[in-house]
Amino acid sequence: ASSSLASSSSSSSGKKSKGLGTGGSLGKGVLFITYSLLVSGKRMENIVSWLAGEEDPASSTAAAAARTNAASSSPPADAAVERARREQLLREKRTRLERSYTGLIVFDEAHKAKNLEQDTRTARLVLALQERLPNARVLYCSATGVSDIKHMAYGTRLGLWGAANPLYPTFDNFKDTLAKRGVGAMEMLALEMKRKGVFLARTLSWDGAEFNTLEVKLSKKQIQSYDGAVRWWFDVKEQIEAALQLMDMSAPKHLWRAYWSAHQRFFREMCIAAKVDDVAKQAQEYLDKDHAIVIGLQTTGEAGMETALEEIVESLTSEGTEKRDSGKVDFEDLEFPSLISTCASTMSNFVRNHFPIALPPPELPRIPPVPSAGASDFDKAEYLRITELAERIRSMPDPEPIPELLERRRNLLDSIRLLDLPPNPLDDIIDRLGGVDTVAEMTGRSGRVLQDGKTGMYRYVKRFGGPNKQKSYGLSMPVCREDENDRLNIVEKRKFMQGRKSVAIISDAASTGISLHADRRSEASHRRRVHFTIELPWAADKAIQQLGRSHRSGQQSAPIYKMVVTELGGERRFAAAVSKRMASLGALTKGDRRAATGTDLSAFDVDSIFGRRALVRLYNNLREPPASAPSRNTNSILDQFLALDEIASRFHDQERDEATKRADALQAASEALVDVGLTGEPVVKVFLNRIAGLDVARQNLVFSLFMSVLDDVIADAKISGEWEGSVEDVKATSISIKGTPKVIATDASCGADTTLTMIELDRGVSFGQIVETILEDAGGDDANDEKDQTNNEGEEESDDERHDPYAPAESGFYRSRRKIAGRHLILFAQRKVVDTEDIDSDFIDPLGSMIVTRPNTGKNPCDMASRDLKYKYDLLVSSAQLIRLLRENDFGESGDDCSSEDEKNDKDDKDDELSRASNLPAATDPVSKLRVKLPKVASMWDESYESSNYSEHNAGLAPRRSVMGLITGAVLHILPALEKAVAFVRNAQHRALRVMRVEITGTGQRVVGIRFPTDDVAISKLMETMKDVSAARKGSLDAPSYVDDRFSPIDEKAMMWATTERKTMKSFFGAAVSKASAPSRSKSTLSRNSLGSNTSTSASRKQPSFVSPQLQNAASKRKAKPTAKSESKKKKSSQKSQNISSFFTKKG
Repeated sequence: ASSSLASSSSSSSGKKSKGLGTGGSLGKGVLFITYSLLVSGKRMENIVSWLAGEEDPASSTAAAAARTNAASSSPPADAAVERARREQLLREKRTRLERSYTGLIVFDEAHKAKNLEQDTRTARLVLALQERLPNARVLYCSATGVSDIKHMAYGTRLGLWGAANPLYPTFDNFKDTLAKRGVGAMEMLALEMKRKGVFLARTLSWDGAEFNTLEVKLSKKQIQSYDGAVRWWFDVKEQIEAALQLMDMSAPKHLWRAYWSAHQRFFREMCIAAKVDDVAKQAQEYLDKDHAIVIGLQTTGEAGMETALEEIVESLTSEGTEKRDSGKVDFEDLEFPSLISTCASTMSNFVRNHFPIALPPPELPRIPPVPSAGASDFDKAEYLRITELAERIRSMPDPEPIPELLERRRNLLDSIRLLDLPPNPLDDIIDRLGGVDTVAEMTGRSGRVLQDGKTGMYRYVKRFGGPNKQKSYGLSMPVCREDENDRLNIVEKRKFMQGRKSVAIISDAASTGISLHADRRSEASHRRRVHFTIELPWAADKAIQQLGRSHRSGQQSAPIYKMVVTELGGERRFAAAVSKRMASLGALTKGDRRAATGTDLSAFDVDSIFGRRALVRLYNNLREPPASAPSRNTNSILDQFLALDEIASRFHDQERDEATKRADALQAASEALVDVGLTGEPVVKVFLNRIAGLDVARQNLVFSLFMSVLDDVIADAKISGEWEGSVEDVKATSISIKGTPKVIATDASCGADTTLTMIELDRGVSFGQIVETILEDAGGDDANDEKDQTNNEGEEESDDERHDPYAPAESGFYRSRRKIAGRHLILFAQRKVVDTEDIDSDFIDPLGSMIVTRPNTGKNPCDMASRDLKYKYDLLVSSAQLIRLLRENDFGESGDDCSSEDEKNDKDDKDDELSRASNLPAATDPVSKLRVKLPKVASMWDESYESSNYSEHNAGLAPRRSVMGLITGAVLHILPALEKAVAFVRNAQHRALRVMRVEITGTGQRVVGIRFPTDDVAISKLMETMKDVSAARKGSLDAPSYVDDRFSPIDEKAMMWATTERKTMKSFFGAAVSKASAPSRSKSTLSRNSLGSNTSTSASRKQPSFVSPQLQNAASKRKAKPTAKSESKKKKSSQKSQNISSFFTKKG
C-alpha cells in the first residue's frame, strides 16, 4: 500500500472549495494525503486550513473593509502599528482554529518519518503537523515497528517525553535513558505502552512452518575452481604492484578501491553459484510433489552481464564479423553456445579498466577563482599563468602504453579463459527449472540470457522495453516505460499466484510488498511453498524480512524454509545459528525481528558493537608477533584446521609438538589477513568481504576464530550486564512467586501500579526427571532398535573413538576425573546436533557441541565442546546403553560397555556393580529399573541433588535454589530511581537492570519485569530515591494524560451507505443480462432483477461484504420496521413507469 496519512475533517467552514479536486464543502469527510504530497510545496498550509477551517467569509469581508477604511484615515506610523496588530490578531485566531480541531490523524506507514535525527523533510513535516494541531487525535500505524529507539522521535503524542512526562523533558533524554538498556528495554517499553492503552500489536504465528538447512558440500572440482580464482586475484595484485614499481609511482587512490570492490563482487557470486546445482535438484523434487518454489537472493549480477555483452560486441566489431561499418551490434541479435559467466566478466572488466599500462598524465593545477575588478596585477597574472598551464596539460597527448605492461595485461586476460568459472547463478537457475514458462522472475534487472527452444542456442532478452515482442519468449511485457519493471514484477507475481508458473525468484530490490504465500483466494493455494534462501545477508533481520514474502495471513499452508549454506566464508556456522533460532520462533512481535517469546536474532548480527570489539581483539592477537590465541576456544579451532587433509602435509610433522603446530596455524591465519589486505582499521563489513578471497581452508580458519572471539565478547558482556539482548527468559525446573507482590509506586498519568515481585527458582533436576528427558529424546522403538544396532556394530571401534580427541563425544552420564571439594561431580551430556536424513552433524557442528545438565544447576546455557568434555570427564554409561538396559531382562554382555577410561580400581567397582545388577529383581517403571541396574550412577545423582537444596554453596556444589526480584508494571516513570538505587551495588548483573521473563510452574502465568536486587539495602535505597523523584514530579502529573471519549452516535446516512450492497454495471442492467442468458424466465423473475434491487447479482458473483456483523444487524433491524412514509413511497413507485431494465426486457 502506498504511504499515506488520512484525516477526518470537521471544519466549521461553509466555504465552497476545490482543494484536491473536491467541489463541495469540506465540513465533514475524510482527507487522504500521501507523504509525497505532504512535502510538496506549501501543501502543509493547505492541509491545516482544510482541517482547522476558516472564519465566516461574509464577516471576514466586512471586517476587512472596515479595517481598510480606518487605515486610510490614519497616519503612516499608526497604519504600521495597526497592520502589526491585525497580523497578531490573525495569528491568534488561526491558533484558536488549529487548537479547536479534534479530529483523527492517521499516519499509515509511520516509519516513513523515522529519520527525524537526519532532519528529513518528511519527518519534519509529520512532526510539524502534530504541533500545528495539538488537540487532534493521532494514530500511528506501521508494519515494521521500531528497530531503534531513535526512530520513535516522531511519536510525540505517546506521552513518553516532553510536557506529558517531565522526567524526560526532551526526546534525547528519553532516548539516552533507554538506549543504555538495549533492546530489552524497548520490549519492556512496549509492554508498558500496551498496559496504558496506547499500543496495540497483532502478529502472525509461525506454527506449521518448517526450517531446514540445506548443506552444500563443495566438490573437489568446485574447491579447485574456487582456489584457482583465489590464486588469480593474488596474481593480479602482485602484477599491479610490480607494474607500479616499474613505473616508479604510487598507486592512485581509486585503484585499490576498485580492486577490492571487484574482488568482493566476484567471490560473492562464486559462493552463490556453488549452490545452484543442489538447489535445482531439490526444487525439482518438490515440484514433482506439486509444491511451489520460492527462491530468494540479494543480487542479480546485471552489471557483470552488461560488461560481458559489451566485451563480446567489442570482439565482434574488432574482428569485422558483425556490422563493422557502423560499429553497432544489438545485444538481442547475439547467440551464445552456453550461458554467460558474469564472474569472468568481473575479472576482465577490472583488468581492462584498472590495470596500469602507462604513466598517468600530469595532474592539472588547481585553478584559482577569477580575479575581481579590483584585484592586484600579480593576482591577475598568476591566474593567467595557471590557466595557460592547465590548457597546455589538457592538450598534451596521453602517455604511450608500455609494451611490457601491455603484455602482462594480455596474459592476465588470457588466463581468465583457463579458469573453470560458473555461469550467472540467476540465469542458471531459470534454465535448470524450465525457463521463463515455469519461472516467474521478480527482480530489478532489465535483461537476461534465455535458451531458444528452436535452435538450442542462448540469446540475451530484455525483460521489458524491447523493440520486438517476439524476442520476449512468452513474456507478457508492458509497453509503457513508466515503472515497467514494477509492472512486470506484478504480472509475474500474478502468474505465480494463479499457478501458471510454479517457481518464483525474488531479489532484495524487488521483493518489498510482494506476497507469494499459499493464499486461500488464489488458484494455487493447494501448493505448499518451499522457500530457498541462497544468498544469506549478514544481518539476520534482513533474512527474516525476505522470509516474510512466503509466510503471510490467509495462507492455506505454512511454508518450508531451506537455508542453503556452503562452507565458504563462514556462511555455514552463521546460517546454522540463524536457522536454529528461527526454528524456535513462535510468532513475530516487532518488525519481523522478534518472537513472541522475546527471542532476538540480533545475537547473530556480527556487524554490531560486539562484532567490532571482537574484530579488534582478533587483529591485536594475530598481528602482534608472535600470534597468540584470541579466544578461549582457539585450540579446538586450530586442531580442526590441522586435521584437514590439505593441511596435514604442511603441519603434521612428527618432530613438532602440538604447541608448535598450533603456533604455525595461528601464523597461517595472521598471514591470511595480510594476503587480503586486512592491515588497516578493523571494520566488520570489510573483514567479511575480504576473507572471501582466501582459499577454503584458511577462510574457514579465520572466520571460525572471529566467531569464537565474538562468543567470548558476548559472554563477557552478559556477565557485566552490557549485553544489549532482548528479554531474557529465566529457565528453572520450578518457578513460583514468593509471598504477595508489593506495590511500590503508582503512575499518576495512567493509574498503573509498579510492583516488586519475588520469584523463587529451583534449578535442580532429579534423577527421575533426567531419565524422562532421555526417554523423550530417544524417540520410538524403531529408532531405538536402529541406535542399538549401530552401537553394537561399532563396539570394536568404541575404544579408539574414545581416545580420539577429535571424535564427537557420546551422549550419556559422565563423572569428573578430578575431585572438587572432596567429591566427584556427575553430569549428563547430550549431543547438540544429531545426524538425520537432512542434517550431517559433523558438517553443521564440527566441534561436537554437547548440552550439559547437572543435578544441582540444571541445563547449562553454554555448550561444551566434545574435546573439553573428554578431557575433564569420563563416560559412565551412554544414552544408547541406557535404552538397551531398559529393554533387556538382564544386563547380559553389555556391562563391558559401561566401563570407561577411569582408574583401574573404579573400573573394578563398576564391573562389580553391573554384575550384581543382573541378579536383582526386575522393577516396573524405567526410573526404578535404572536405579536397580545402575545404583552408583543413581546414588551419585541423588546425593548431588539433595546436597544442593540450599540458597548458598554447600559441600562443593552450587545452590539449587535462589530468589530473584522483578520490578513489574509501570516502570518507565521510576527508571531514574532504579538506576540511582543500584549505582553502588557490587554485583554487575544487578547494576545492569536487565529485563527478565519467567513462567510460573503449574499456572503458566508469565511475569515480565526488570531484575532488581533482593537485599534490604538495595530496596531501602530504592524507596529513598523514589521519594526524591516523587518530590521532583509533584504537581506535574496531577491529571491523567489520557481521556476516554464517549462513542459518537452512528450517522444514519453512513450506516445506509456501509450496509447497502454496491451496484455494478451487471446488477444495474441485470434484467437484460438475465434475459440474454435465460430467455424462458418469467416476468416476475425479471422484475426482481430491476433497477434498485439488492439481489440482482447471482450467488456466485455476490460482492464480498466488509461490514461488521453489528452494523449488518443494525441495518436489518432498521429494514424490518418500515414506516408509513416508506410504504406510501413504495406504493407510488409501483404505479410509475417501468424502469430501464424492464423496459429493455419488454422490448426484447
